[in-house]
Amino acid sequence: MIDWKMVALNIRQSGVSLSRAADLIGCDEQTINRLSRGDTKEPKFSIGVKILDLHFDFCKEKHGGIKL
Repeated sequence: MIDWKMVALNIRQSGVSLSRAADLIGCDEQTINRLSRGDTKEPKFSIGVKILDLHFDFCKEKHGGIKL
Protein backbone atom coordinates (compact mmCIF):
# COMPACT_ATOMS: atom_id res chain seq x y z
CA MET A 1 0.00 0.00 0.00
CA ILE A 2 1.29 3.46 -0.88
CA ASP A 3 1.57 6.07 1.85
CA TRP A 4 0.39 9.01 -0.27
CA LYS A 5 0.83 11.46 2.59
CA MET A 6 4.52 10.53 2.82
CA VAL A 7 4.93 10.68 -0.96
CA ALA A 8 3.54 14.24 -1.03
CA LEU A 9 5.64 15.28 1.95
CA ASN A 10 8.80 13.79 0.41
CA ILE A 11 8.21 15.83 -2.74
CA ARG A 12 7.79 18.99 -0.67
CA GLN A 13 10.92 18.19 1.38
CA SER A 14 12.90 17.80 -1.83
CA GLY A 15 12.37 21.51 -2.45
CA VAL A 16 9.35 21.37 -4.74
CA SER A 17 6.43 23.40 -3.42
CA LEU A 18 3.09 21.68 -3.45
CA SER A 19 1.87 24.40 -5.79
CA ARG A 20 4.68 23.61 -8.24
CA ALA A 21 4.05 19.88 -7.84
CA ALA A 22 0.40 20.41 -8.74
CA ASP A 23 1.44 22.34 -11.86
CA LEU A 24 3.85 19.58 -12.90
CA ILE A 25 1.25 16.88 -12.29
CA GLY A 26 -1.59 18.77 -13.92
CA CYS A 27 -3.96 18.89 -10.97
CA ASP A 28 -5.17 21.57 -8.60
CA GLU A 29 -3.13 22.42 -5.53
CA GLN A 30 -5.89 21.27 -3.19
CA THR A 31 -5.49 17.70 -4.47
CA ILE A 32 -1.86 17.65 -3.33
CA ASN A 33 -2.63 19.51 -0.11
CA ARG A 34 -5.30 16.97 0.84
CA LEU A 35 -2.86 14.12 0.23
CA SER A 36 -0.09 15.78 2.26
CA ARG A 37 -2.47 16.26 5.20
CA GLY A 38 -3.81 12.72 4.94
CA ASP A 39 -7.34 13.98 4.20
CA THR A 40 -7.38 11.99 0.96
CA LYS A 41 -6.25 8.40 1.29
CA GLU A 42 -5.84 7.66 -2.41
CA PRO A 43 -5.81 9.87 -5.53
CA LYS A 44 -7.34 9.03 -8.89
CA PHE A 45 -5.20 6.50 -10.75
CA SER A 46 -3.94 8.94 -13.39
CA ILE A 47 -2.97 11.51 -10.75
CA GLY A 48 -1.35 8.81 -8.60
CA VAL A 49 0.88 7.68 -11.46
CA LYS A 50 1.99 11.27 -12.10
CA ILE A 51 2.70 11.84 -8.40
CA LEU A 52 4.81 8.69 -8.26
CA ASP A 53 6.70 9.78 -11.39
CA LEU A 54 7.35 13.17 -9.79
CA HIS A 55 8.49 11.46 -6.59
CA PHE A 56 10.91 9.33 -8.57
CA ASP A 57 12.28 12.42 -10.35
CA PHE A 58 12.82 14.48 -7.19
CA CYS A 59 13.36 11.84 -4.49
CA LYS A 60 15.68 9.34 -6.16
CA GLU A 61 17.49 8.65 -2.89
CA LYS A 62 14.27 7.14 -1.52
CA HIS A 63 14.15 4.54 -4.31
CA GLY A 64 17.08 2.42 -3.21
CA GLY A 65 19.32 2.86 -6.21
CA ILE A 66 16.79 1.79 -8.85
CA LYS A 67 18.26 2.43 -12.29
CA LEU A 68 16.18 2.61 -15.43
